[in-house]
Amino acid sequence: MNTPEPFDRNGEPTPWVGHTEPTPWALGIGVSAVCALFGAFVLVGIYELIGGILKFLGIAAVLVVAGGLGWTLWEFRYRLVWRWIVWGLLIGFLAGVTSSIALLIMGR
Repeated sequence: MNTPEPFDRNGEPTPWVGHTEPTPWALGIGVSAVCALFGAFVLVGIYELIGGILKFLGIAAVLVVAGGLGWTLWEFRYRLVWRWIVWGLLIGFLAGVTSSIALLIMGR
């Protein structure tokens, strides 16, 4: 496989050293923005769905989903294509959790 392993022998993340292709900033930031919106909307949707039954159960579900997916995606943050998706989703998860807590405070 052409991709180096994301961790060295000591378990530390390895940065992309010696990579010769240019970084697609415009497309990457666009992908990250779409993924952030998707992640935030999914978490707010989960809160609205489960929070309709019991408000704090909705927050618990949002925290479980965001924590579980965030923990899983964290390993992919050094892969070339996945890094845009991962950072976008992590920002979206943060926005979704914050929005869900704001909805809880507002009483919705």
